[in-house]
Amino acid sequence: MSADPAVGRTLVDVTREGRVALMTMRRPPQHKLDFVLTRALHATLVELDAADDVRAIILTGSEGVFCGGADLPEITASGTLHDFSDAIVELFALFPELRTPVVAAVNGDALAGGFGLMCCADIVLAVDDALLGTVEARFGSWPVIAQVAALQRTPFPALRRNVLTGKPFTAEQAERLGVVDEVVPAADLHARALEVAEEITIAGDAMAQGRRGLYRASTLPFREALRAGADAFVALAEG
Repeated sequence: MSADPAVGRTLVDVTREGRVALMTMRRPPQHKLDFVLTRALHATLVELDAADDVRAIILTGSEGVFCGGADLPEITASGTLHDFSDAIVELFALFPELRTPVVAAVNGDALAGGFGLMCCADIVLAVDDALLGTVEARFGSWPVIAQVAALQRTPFPALRRNVLTGKPFTAEQAERLGVVDEVVPAADLHARALEVAEEITIAGDAMAQGRRGLYRASTLPFREALRAGADAFVALAEG
């Protein structure tokens, strides 16, 4: 099943500030992920990543919420359960393959699959009153997808406790654990996200190859990662 692109476009708003693209999820009240929003996020990331004049992407939510996870009632009612499961894998797996770095400007709670989405970003800024983590255990379920994405940023013992209890982290706790890079007041989030987005464009054209290589190295045996790095070094030096 394919999502209607026209419908999807209304759920992800894109604005530009110089070399930075701002993606804002607009599926209130919690911007929960259904098949259409998930596909729209994927399509928007692909489109922005292909744009030569976009050097960084900021992902955020509207109305004081980042993302509340999967909208299971809607997914079930629409008959898109299998399509959604495929789409969420494609969305989360896309992040390490992008040329363009992504800053998550977490403007409110990021829970369940929303926490997984947040953890896919390169840099995470969060407002000081945000709750961050999986919550599925509290409802007799398990974050079978979100826990995989969460491992990208969350130390295993801390994630294990969160998954088992369903008790999310406060922003301060997440910052201490390294899950969040920086906690900022809500009034400063947009400006700080833009500052960070500009800071991480400093590598210029080398970003496209170097960023992918960094993520790839984390999954390879040491010697293979070194060999891939050496090949990339030659390619960069030769222009």
